[in-house]
Amino acid sequence: MEKVSQDPVLSAFELPLRRTFYPFGFPLELETNSPDVMAAAAEGWCAFQQMFDEEPVRLCLGVREGSSESISLETVVRSREHLMSIVADPENFVVCDFNSGFAFGWVTERTAADHPLLRYRFLIAGGGTLIEQRAFVALHGALVVRNGKGVMLAGDSFAGKSTLAYACARAGWTYVSDDGVFLVRGRSDRYALGDPHTIRFRPDAPELFPELADRLVTIRPNGKLAIELFTRDLGIDTAPGCNIDHVIYLNRHGAGRGILSHLPKEWVRQDCAQYAAFGTKATREAQRNCYERILNAPLWEMQYSDLDDAVARLEQLVNNGG
Repeated sequence: MEKVSQDPVLSAFELPLRRTFYPFGFPLELETNSPDVMAAAAEGWCAFQQMFDEEPVRLCLGVREGSSESISLETVVRSREHLMSIVADPENFVVCDFNSGFAFGWVTERTAADHPLLRYRFLIAGGGTLIEQRAFVALHGALVVRNGKGVMLAGDSFAGKSTLAYACARAGWTYVSDDGVFLVRGRSDRYALGDPHTIRFRPDAPELFPELADRLVTIRPNGKLAIELFTRDLGIDTAPGCNIDHVIYLNRHGAGRGILSHLPKEWVRQDCAQYAAFGTKATREAQRNCYERILNAPLWEMQYSDLDDAVARLEQLVNNGG
């Protein structure tokens, strides 16, 4: 007779490796059976220090041999109320429950061995989303600080956020993040966190920054070519977060020398709304209320074509208020 498994859905599969990480300062308990998963998480999160004394979210990620040679090139994400599924294929997926702060999933050994892919498509997508739903509201932008004044550089992909953030850091500013800002919902001010430990550049960045000429261009898990570096290797000042005192949408196709003009609140409100598109009704309402705090900061568009001019204009802004 064929032997019937006593655990056909792997609900009791042992995940003996356990460690608490602090992505963006928030506690996350990771459980797995794979040293690769632990190593990938440590590479991305071990530099973060605890900043929140909150109940941890939990991510259980099991690893099995797998039958396919490669993972699907695209991940399908679907969400309804407090649940979200993140599925590449039947052997590589994560399911999140925002209400309980718990996620579980499975990946193959081949996926786990590719640490950047594992972080981007499963650890950050799963664990990072749990944290965002619990405590933050996401903003698409870079964040830098000068003289205690935080400036968020917003805009679409390829708007030049990372490039200008690094140019500011080279000029003595403090770097917080290059492409993701998280406003803390539990505060009444505009304090936001970022990832100050890494920075990503487009492949043509060495044309602007000669010190990057020997850096390797890689294919990121999202399919884009980039130079991805640890900021500790760049000799720049960093900080985990700051208050957002100015929001600046970048328009680097302008012909002016760092020309600033005011943006209407309603335009920025609509831009922010796209990032509060899932989760429970209560969470989305809390996120929208949090975005309203951003609208109380000065809102600008900056047209520029030269990095030095842009940095000089930003310094004038934080020094003089306009």
